[in-house]
Amino acid sequence: LEKAELSSRERRAITSMHTLENVYRGNVALVGDASGSVDAITGEGLRLAFSQALELAAGMRRGELREYQSFHRQLAKRPTWMGRLLVMLGRHAAMRRRAIKSLAANPGIFEEFLAIHGGHSTAPKILAAGARMGWEFLAA
Repeated sequence: LEKAELSSRERRAITSMHTLENVYRGNVALVGDASGSVDAITGEGLRLAFSQALELAAGMRRGELREYQSFHRQLAKRPTWMGRLLVMLGRHAAMRRRAIKSLAANPGIFEEFLAIHGGHSTAPKILAAGARMGWEFLAA
């Protein structure tokens, strides 16, 4: 890319998070951002869309989209929670500073949050990381 010409300037994207009560009606179903979105900072959009599409295809083969609705809701829980947390930290400088200080003091908590974000954690580990983060946050 050393000699490549600049084709455009970097631009901001609007971040939005929304959920829908239903992602299907009759024989019409929504996937990807059309079916609800998580904050762009989480990097989950494409992964969610591909997972949703696979489950939707399975539901279409069975002739039943009701299961797609519950799969969709379950799939979006973790990235939605993480997105809301990141948006909240983005809006509150003092909380953001405390969180960064807490994570810097205990890199293991940061590692666990990355595992949670990637879907590679268990409920007990999530609870333990939350408790440790809470303690570090109060101590910061």
